[in-house]
Formats: sequence, C-alpha cells, structure tokens
Amino acid sequence: MAGGKLSPRQKMIGMMYLVLTALLAMNVSKEILNAFVTVNEGLEKTKTNFAGKNEDQYKAFAASYSENQTKVGPYWTKAQKVQEIANATVKYIDEIKVKIIAGIEPEFTEEQVIGKDEFGNDTILELRHVQVKDNYIVPTGLLVGSEPANPITTPYSAMELIGKLEGFRDELIGVLKDEDKDGAIGKALKETFVFEEQINPASHKLENWPAYNFYGVPAAATLTLLTKMQTDIRNAESDVIKYLYSEVDAASYKFTELDAAVIAPTSYVILGDTFRAEVFLAAFDTTQNPIISIGTDRDTTTGKILGDTLPLEIRNGKGYLKIPAKTQGDFEYKGVIKFRNPSTKKLDPYPFNFNYKVESASTTISATKMNVFYIGVDNPVDILAGGVARDQVQASITNGSISKSKDGWVVRVTKPGTATVNVAANVEVDGKMTRKTMGSMEFRAMKIPTPTAKIAQKTGGAISKNQLAAQVGLIADMGDFVFDVKVLVNSYMFSYVAANGLTKEIKVDGYALDNQVKTIIRQLRPGSRVTFENIKVKMPDGEMRSLSPIVLKLI
Repeated sequence: MAGGKLSPRQKMIGMMYLVLTALLAMNVSKEILNAFVTVNEGLEKTKTNFAGKNEDQYKAFAASYSENQTKVGPYWTKAQKVQEIANATVKYIDEIKVKIIAGIEPEFTEEQVIGKDEFGNDTILELRHVQVKDNYIVPTGLLVGSEPANPITTPYSAMELIGKLEGFRDELIGVLKDEDKDGAIGKALKETFVFEEQINPASHKLENWPAYNFYGVPAAATLTLLTKMQTDIRNAESDVIKYLYSEVDAASYKFTELDAAVIAPTSYVILGDTFRAEVFLAAFDTTQNPIISIGTDRDTTTGKILGDTLPLEIRNGKGYLKIPAKTQGDFEYKGVIKFRNPSTKKLDPYPFNFNYKVESASTTISATKMNVFYIGVDNPVDILAGGVARDQVQASITNGSISKSKDGWVVRVTKPGTATVNVAANVEVDGKMTRKTMGSMEFRAMKIPTPTAKIAQKTGGAISKNQLAAQVGLIADMGDFVFDVKVLVNSYMFSYVAANGLTKEIKVDGYALDNQVKTIIRQLRPGSRVTFENIKVKMPDGEMRSLSPIVLKLI
C-alpha cells in the first residue's frame, strides 16, 4: 500500500492489516481493566460516605431552622438549593452510566441496570459485573460522536455534561459571600470543575475536553471517570453546606432553660450618681427583642405591671435600664420579660424582681476579666468596700473557692452554673468592731471555650504538601480567650485516599505529625485531600473534648 497499482485482493489485505493494527493498538489488558474496577469501587464508597455525612449535616441544619427560622432561614434556603442541584447532577451522571452499560450489555434493560438496593434507593450495576469493559464504541458514540474535533451536543453528551457541571459549580459559588468567592472553597470549586482544552500525551495535540476524556476510551475508564465526577460533586456539596452552617452558628441557639437576669456594673450607687443595669434573658438572641416592663408592683395573677413604670431602652435582645439616684434609701422594682416561644408562637412571661440601695458608700465587686468565672483556671477579682481597709474585707463564694492574692482575690469555680460572691467587712459600730454584710454579686460559671484545631495556622482549605509535611503537628488554638491557657492535642486520626481509591486511616497519639504521616503526605499527588479528625484535647479542668476536623487539599 506504499505506492503503485494494487490489485483488489492486495487492497483488501492491506485494509485488513490496518484494521488489525488499530485493534491491537486499542487493546487494553485485563489487568488494567480490573484496576479500573478497584478504583471505581473505592470512589463509589467515598461517594456514599460523603452522601451520608451530607445527609447528617442537612438534618442538623433542619433542626436549627426549626428553632429559629429568622436567623437560619436564609442559609437553610441556600442549603436546600445546593442539595437539590447536587442530587440532580449526580442523578444525571447516573443516567449516563445506565445508558453506557445498557448499550454494551444488551441483555440488560436500562431498568435492570439501575435497580434498587436494600434501602429502596436507585443503584447502578457494579462495574465488576459488566462483561465488556473494553468497549469504547458505545461511550464514545454517546458522549463525543464520530468527530472528536466537533463533539455532539445531544442529550447525555459530554457537551451537555459540561453545562450541567458548570451550572452546579456556579450555583455553589453563588451561595458564598462575595469576600469568600475567591477563598478556599471558591477556588476549589473553580479548580475542580474546569473544562479547558488539554494536550493529548500520545498525539501531543491540543484536544477539547470531551475528546480528551471520552473519545476512544474504554467503558471501564469512562464509568470510573464519571464516578470520580460524582465524588467531586458530593465533596463540593459537603464543603458548601458546612460553610453555610458555620455562617449561622446554629448550635448557639438552643434554649434548655429560660430565666430573667438583672446585671448591674455595680450594686453601689453614690448619691447624685445614676444606677445602671442591663435586663435580659440569660439565653438571648440579638435577632429577637423581648418585651420588657418594669414598675413598682406586679399583678400575681395576670403578671401585668402596676404602679409607676420605668423607661427602658430595648435593643439587640437586651433591655438597658437607667435610674437616677436622687435620694438615699432602699428601692425595689418588679418586672416581666415576654419572649416568643418558637414552638407555640405565644409570648411566654418571665417575671423578675430586683432591688438596690443608695448610700454614700457601699461595695464594689468587679471581675478583672469579664463577668464570667471559668472552670479550671485562676479567675482574678477585685473586691472593694467603700471606707473599709482592704485587710478588713472578707469574701466567700457559693461555687468553688475564693482566696486572697498579691493583687486582690482569686476565684476557682468547680461546676457550670452561677457563683455568688458574698462580701463582708469588719466595721466599727458604736465603738465596737462588728462583722457587717456589705453586698454580693452573681457571676456565671462556665467551662473554658473549646479551642480550634489548626495546622500551619489553617483550619481547612488548600496547602502545599511540602508545607504540610514540614509542620511539627496540630495545635489547639484558644483564639482570643482572655486567659493564657495552653491546651495540647492528645490524639487524632489521619485519613487520606490511597492510590487504589480506598480511604485509609491512621491513629496518632499526641499532637505531632509522625514520620509515617509525613511520608504519606509527601507521596500523595496534588489535588489529594487529607483529613485530621477525631481530634482529642485535654482541657485544664481534666475534661477530654473533641475538636472539629481539618480538611486540606494538597496543591
């Protein structure tokens, strides 16, 4: 066939030789096809795991929405849109798989290929049960067509698939805040769902995305690539749902008990000064203002405020009260806070009383670090009694212990709730030293906040694998917590997707990245994701706590 006039027989032999050569070139070994089976099954498992975790996140989201629709509503609406388009895109790719398998296995109908599992959910015939794994004609014809340079645009084609994936990507980017669209999640979406032309390593020619990925590719590889796309979709869905849930901090709005509280900067009012106090529910929400009424008396049956009422400014869920101290004496007021019950939609009343004394001298109690005592640390407190020497002041506490220090007092609380500091002093009355009660103040006793797990100052996102492998280990960051508390990571679980597509886990005791973990990180390819989860820390009070996982994409 190199030249000259050939007989019909010679032409036929030459044509058969070319066909045979092409078939040999297209032949794919059984071992390679079986490798695709293993990779596909690993991806299918990862996809299922992501779907399960996402479902748990949606349930938590729905529970938070039922508690506070005003706060959670806008984010829940976005989350539902993400769920809808993610499910639709995954289902669409399933339909492509069904058509490919049914095309190369004519003994199966499409209804048989997409059957039901034990839970009644649609499932696809497993790749290991597909007999003709090396068939490339059916997937090429469905996704690309006969002209790779001009791919078809029919239903279930690669061009239509690009449109679906771009729509999914843009929908997810659209729910991010403007300042986050170019952040870690936004960049990951743009990098994962990109459909540019690429150079074919065999022909060294630039090919469009459909031809590069699907033209002449065996069914086993095509189905595995489609499964990988579904895994990317579920992973992206997970990232965006976690992002939306973190935006509302829904877990903070869970009222287990409601009680009225009156917090005053001081119970000591100098004649001519002004008594100031904040009146609010102990569990409050800045998006919902209560109704607060204060007067000299209250009807015990109806709860209605009687007598002269006091002016009150209400904003951000709190009431701000100011009473000018014009005369000395004892003063008592009664009030009621009405707050809308999220279940019944009715206003529930919460009555309260408070009193104060106006004198020329009294007691001042102020915590040097907020009006909160934290368990497991020394809480410094200043205690002063007007007109009384410091060495004559005595103090006690209802929850824990209080002792004198070089610069004041130190409080150690033992359990969550409240702690009342009671102050007395030795004063001279009629020439005799007498122990007199000077005042008291109630503080909140709380656990130290849970720290944030970080590595390389990151809680997630993208990181170079060399930078990650160079880290000493995980840290428990206390953020802006007012006390200098050191918390170390006790243990964690390191997980990654191995070369065979299976997720592997390594349990590590302590905070450090051991040699095994560092070696694995260096061996992983760019684009791989690693997770540090089940992160345990021991708090100063001895309590073991779990921190949120860190998910990183290697670049």
